[in-house]
Amino acid sequence: MAESSFTNFFNNSQTFGLNVSTGYDKTLKQMGKTAGNVAGGVFSPLFEYLEENEEVFNGDLTKELNKLYSSNFNMNLVLQAEDAKVNGTRPSFDTKF
Repeated sequence: MAESSFTNFFNNSQTFGLNVSTGYDKTLKQMGKTAGNVAGGVFSPLFEYLEENEEVFNGDLTKELNKLYSSNFNMNLVLQAEDAKVNGTRPSFDTKF
């Protein structure tokens, strides 16, 4: 009894959503939009990456890194000099036997 009601349910059911008709122009517009999104969707992440990381490719990033390295080097020199003033020179151990 359970099997017969189960099969009757699917045999008597009608398709849902497949019988909706749209206009020919709307269908063509949707197809064009979908094709454009598919074609553009492949390249848009690449273009977004290049746009976000533009400094890497035009040399600005290396200029900024060089500035940071030089400021870090100068800051370390100043801090070591001040540390030597406050705490005295660092002890050195002769490890050559």
